Formats: sequence, C-alpha cells, structure tokens
Amino acid sequence: MAEFHPLPPSSGTKWSPNFDALNKAAEERARECEPAVLPSLEHLSWKDYDRVYEPSDDTYLLLDGISLAFQSGMIPTQKHTTLEIGSGTGVPTVYLAQRLQKWSEDKDHVHHVTDINPYALEVSQATAKANSVSLILHECDLVTPLLKELENAVDIVLFNPPYVPTPDDELGSTGIECSWAGGKDGRQVINRAISQLARTLAKPNGQIFMITVDDNAPEDLAQQFANVGLNLKPWVRRRARNEYLTVQRLTWANKEPELM
Repeated sequence: MAEFHPLPPSSGTKWSPNFDALNKAAEERARECEPAVLPSLEHLSWKDYDRVYEPSDDTYLLLDGISLAFQSGMIPTQKHTTLEIGSGTGVPTVYLAQRLQKWSEDKDHVHHVTDINPYALEVSQATAKANSVSLILHECDLVTPLLKELENAVDIVLFNPPYVPTPDDELGSTGIECSWAGGKDGRQVINRAISQLARTLAKPNGQIFMITVDDNAPEDLAQQFANVGLNLKPWVRRRARNEYLTVQRLTWANKEPELM
C-alpha cells in the first residue's frame, strides 16, 4: 500500500466568529448530506496504490460535497466543461461526469483532468473507461500549459491538492509523493494554484470545490482568493483521524449571498 502520511494533531485553530459559524454550518451539512457512491474501482489492485493516491477520507468528502451541490440545485442543467487538477485515480471527475449525465439536459459535457504523475493519468483513464466516461488527459503541473485554452472556460473545477505540511524538499516529485506533499503549512502548491484557478474559472457562474485542512489556514486562504475576485466558503466539513477536512466552495465574489 502507499505510505500513510499522518497529519499533525490539530493545534486548536482560532477562527473569526464569522468563519467559525461558516465551519459549523459546513459540519452540519456534512452530517445531513446523503453519502455519495464511489464509481467502480474493480479494475485496480493494491499494486496501483503504490503509485497513485488511493481514495480516502478527503476523496469521500469531496464526492459528498459534489453530491450536495446537486441536491441543493447549485449545478445548472447545461453543458459543462469541467477540470480536475491532480486527478489521481480519476474518481472525483468520473463521479461528477456520471451525475451530470443524469442531471443535465445537455449531455455533451467535456471533462479535462491534469496530473504531474503519468501513472495517475493512466489510472484515471482506466477508471473512466470502467465507468463509461470520456476524459481529456493532460500530463502537466497544475493547469500551466492549458491557461490560454481554458481561460474563463471551466464551469466546475475539482481540486484535492497536496495539503499535508511537509519539508519543502519533498516538493517537486512526479511520483505518489506529489499527491500529499504540500510544503510549509501545506500551502505551497495551493498558493501557486490561486491565480490559475481564477484564470480558468468561467464567469459569472463557475464554481470550484477544493479540499483543505485546518493547517492550511483556510481563513487566510479566503483572503488570498478574494484578492483575485473569488469568494471562498466552507461547504462540507468533517473530522478525519486527527484533523478536520473541509470542502471549500469558491465562486466569483458578489455572485451569491453568504453560505450559513
């Protein structure tokens, strides 16, 4: 099996009253939402998970957050262009694609996935094939070579970044380590992604679903996204082992009232 990279214990993060209320509302939504059903992974073996990140608590929470967005009417019934940054096994995009096929009036959706790990893209493609989904694969760092092609063109972005705080010398791998190694505060890859997310997200209705842990200082992260015009709000939140995972939902600022 792949290495288990433990998170440090929660340090009792202090939030502003407003952000604390948003987190509590997200925890309540997570308790009440109907659990998502993973796409089939019968085509994979334990050997694959030595080379690509195995679906875990963060994957399940991301799928639950996507499911709740459908249940809450936040996904329009239109043709969608989607993007997953760091697709790993491909589970989140395949799940989203399956839901869109059932949900939308227009079935001609386009699904892009990127990963710096070439084996992860092979696995993503296999997961898509096993679940009758078509993907467009891109071997690259974040969305770097696609910024012009996808400029303000992506309706839904999925991003489960490498968020684990690690020494910076763990950064830069193209193997399985790239799925978790986040450098100082687990923020080094996330910080580089901020401007790219803003550049690719469709206006005015695009939305991003992104995983964070409390060590990533998400309230500060919300300010960094605000600087590029994006509004970050906790969407669903759940304790996993020794840390809280949160799906942050990002939309263009002034698009919606605050989620409570």
